[in-house]
Amino acid sequence: MQLGAWSHMATAQNNRIILDDSNLQMLLDNSAQYLRTDASKQLSDIVQGGLDWQSSYSVTPLGSDEALWFKLAFSYQRIESARYTFVIGNPMLDMVDIYVMDSLGRIKHSAIIGANRPYSNRPINFRDFALPFELDYGEEFEIYVRIQDTGPTAFDIQFIKSTEIIKKATSELTFIGAYSGALSILTIYFFVTYFMLHSPIRFWFALTNLAFLAIFLNIQGILSMLTQQAQYMASITLAVLAMVLFSTAKISHSLLVGLPKAFQFVNYGFAAAFLFLAIIPNAYWQIVVAALVGSSAMLFQLGCTIAYRNPFNSLPNRIFVLGMSAIAATNIFHIGIFLSGTLLGSGGDLLLSLLLLLGVLMIAVALEAHEKVLIHKEYEQQQTTIKDLQRFYDFFNNSAEGLFSSTHDGQLISVNPAMCTLFGYDNEEQMLEEIKNAAEFYANREDRDVLVGQLLSEGKAVNKEVKGIRRDGNEFWFAISVQLRDEEGSKLLFGSIVDITDRKQSDISLKYMATHDSLTGVYNRRHFESNLSEVLSKRHEPDFSLTLLYLDLDQFKTVNDSCGHKAGDVLIKELSRQLNDVVSSKGMLGRMGGDEFAVMLDGDNSVLGFNVANQLLKTVRDYRFIWDNRMFTLGVSIGMVEFTDKLLTAEQLMSMADSACYLAKEQGRNQIHIYSTEDAKMQKYEADLDSISLINEALEDNRFVLFYQHYLPLQEMKQGHHYELLLRIEKEDGSLIPPASFLPAAERYNLSAKIDKWVLENYLKWLSENPEHLASLEQANINLSGLSLADKDMKLFFLNAFEKHAIPYHKVCFEITESMAIVKMEETLEFIKTFHNLGCKFALDDFGIGFSSYEHLKKLPVDYVKIDGSFVKDILVDPIDMAMVCSMKDVAKAMGISTVAEYVETKEIMSELGKIGVDYAQGYGVAKPNDLRQFIAYLAIENQSN
Repeated sequence: MQLGAWSHMATAQNNRIILDDSNLQMLLDNSAQYLRTDASKQLSDIVQGGLDWQSSYSVTPLGSDEALWFKLAFSYQRIESARYTFVIGNPMLDMVDIYVMDSLGRIKHSAIIGANRPYSNRPINFRDFALPFELDYGEEFEIYVRIQDTGPTAFDIQFIKSTEIIKKATSELTFIGAYSGALSILTIYFFVTYFMLHSPIRFWFALTNLAFLAIFLNIQGILSMLTQQAQYMASITLAVLAMVLFSTAKISHSLLVGLPKAFQFVNYGFAAAFLFLAIIPNAYWQIVVAALVGSSAMLFQLGCTIAYRNPFNSLPNRIFVLGMSAIAATNIFHIGIFLSGTLLGSGGDLLLSLLLLLGVLMIAVALEAHEKVLIHKEYEQQQTTIKDLQRFYDFFNNSAEGLFSSTHDGQLISVNPAMCTLFGYDNEEQMLEEIKNAAEFYANREDRDVLVGQLLSEGKAVNKEVKGIRRDGNEFWFAISVQLRDEEGSKLLFGSIVDITDRKQSDISLKYMATHDSLTGVYNRRHFESNLSEVLSKRHEPDFSLTLLYLDLDQFKTVNDSCGHKAGDVLIKELSRQLNDVVSSKGMLGRMGGDEFAVMLDGDNSVLGFNVANQLLKTVRDYRFIWDNRMFTLGVSIGMVEFTDKLLTAEQLMSMADSACYLAKEQGRNQIHIYSTEDAKMQKYEADLDSISLINEALEDNRFVLFYQHYLPLQEMKQGHHYELLLRIEKEDGSLIPPASFLPAAERYNLSAKIDKWVLENYLKWLSENPEHLASLEQANINLSGLSLADKDMKLFFLNAFEKHAIPYHKVCFEITESMAIVKMEETLEFIKTFHNLGCKFALDDFGIGFSSYEHLKKLPVDYVKIDGSFVKDILVDPIDMAMVCSMKDVAKAMGISTVAEYVETKEIMSELGKIGVDYAQGYGVAKPNDLRQFIAYLAIENQSN
């Protein structure tokens, strides 16, 4: 028989295998008899007979307390003696006991070996489990083998003449050497190129090849043979497999574009899982779990490679996928065959090994292709960078802004032509030669130190305005933007400069105009109040003190009326200069408007308040104004208020000083009145402060509550809701504060406009959120204050509110009081005209209590007149009230204006009003005010009362 050819059939004589010249190598898997027993059975128990030997065995893995026995019977028929070797072909079996017994039942040869036993137990240094022994002519013998292993029971049984085993081993080692050499060459190549090119992907692939080499040598039994430490090979294999998964993960991550971090950690997790497989005691399940984890890892990496391939050139990814697929398919097939209890022959092993090597080579090709893609991409980036640099150079030279770079200590590195022009130099060379330090740009060199300090703390400065100096010594303003960067260990400044001289001069002028009165040159009201607020913000500091004076010139109107406004302007200008000389550095003088001034004294100067007030009083008394040969004397009323803990805002302080000034006028003019809480008028003011605080809190915390009170038509039935909106403040305990407790203070201290805004905005918003109510609404009456009527911004706010909430204008009627409307008649008429044209209606509230009600009624284009309740409530018992109401109704009817009677308390009054022709009734006799959030239609209220 030729080398490599196996004899699977042997001549049987009494069930013995005949060994003759034709049996140089035999594969005896099908000739053995098998017996599965518990592990405690010994050879003596097995040879006794009576056991159920089988011609095959189950591939089910052995338990830890089980053993697989098999036996073979031989008859040696060759004339000369020969040396044979009995081989078990699986170097990973845990324990293998081989017994050779002669015909008399004596043990002639034995070997107690296995992967979990010392390597020194092996009779010969061979990668499989082998037992050599001599045979003589006619010798009959039996071989008993016991195998204990928790892995797949896959092995082959060989009986080979010793001279032939050397040839077989040489042939196999030649293949192993060639295969190992290929992997070694790949490993060395990629390690060397890694050190040359510093490409991490080459390092990881070299490591992968090294790991594949270790696994291959371990499976072939070479590592065990070399190290003689077979018992650790399983753990080493798991660790190496973990390294393979980790390194292939690193390779795939380098090939992919945009792979999420989470997916990278999943790949690493698969590798880490292999390290924990060693805790599985059963080798079979260890292999099964390892196969599942490895397959999952490979499939996951393949999926990532497909999903996140390089969009610019996917060829490396495609080759990598093919290589990984070849490796994965090879390993899965090999493990599946192994788990089924089958060992491939040398031809099958060779084919699978070549497929695995082909996959590795394909990955190597993918890496080389990937490197070429990177090199090409880097080349393109370099070309783009060169073009960008060229564009930057063109931009630098042609920029309209002055551009420069310098060192941290001020040495100029580069400037552009615009920079030279800005500072008066002919060219870049001249500027770089003459400017020794960038500090020479600045009129005040300390400005550069401040700028550098900002750069060191923040890294950049944007549009910092600085006064500079040109080459000819002229000063100008420029805006500089600078960035601090580290370049090769040096701190460099890169910046741009723009000439802002014209704008700066304009800004300075505008800034002065924004803070100073254009006529007198003293501070204006806005800036004065802003400074007052700033000073008051420090009121919690110890030893804080503040005094405020409010001045109102007496007899100034006489000059204006008799000599004209030009004379008045001259007077104010001259007098303000003298007042400012008195105040001087002691405090701050501001013109509040017209003939009113204010003085703020804070800190140590606040104690000088009364003295300064007297000096101001004396200055105005002594002042003589001459115009067109006419002489005028003036006086001044001064209100003085000192800071107390109750004062929270500048508005309060100004209001108190204004009130004190008003009392000075009331008490005879040309005098000083000091604010005191003992005054009855001042006490009223203190009470108003509480109301002001209450209103502000309600505005801030949204604690206003809308109420409504129905109107009742007296002359004809009308569909839809018709009511007046009323207002309450809800306290924290849920109780309600009526409007009479806070609205008067709101009118006095200019808060009514804010309340009007709140009412309109929140009511219109409520209507937009309740479309059914809006559809049924005939008209809602909303009260407005005089401030709202005169404020142009308020008009714009109202217009925006209607449009924002999409509320028809005709649904709203604004109520204005006669007394408020006549204060600023022109503004009121303009307001009415604007909203009349849009569809709103207007009602004149509290009609009849003014001195000239009929006269004003002719001027105001209103749609309704609300007859004041003081005339209505006693109409049944007071004929004069009856006559007044009838008169108002007749006048209104003649003008085409509808009438509304207020304070209708009883049905009898309501009936009488209907008889005399009043159009609408409002009062408790009609319906009481209710919360708008729980709206009830008028008919429902009637039904409840009935």
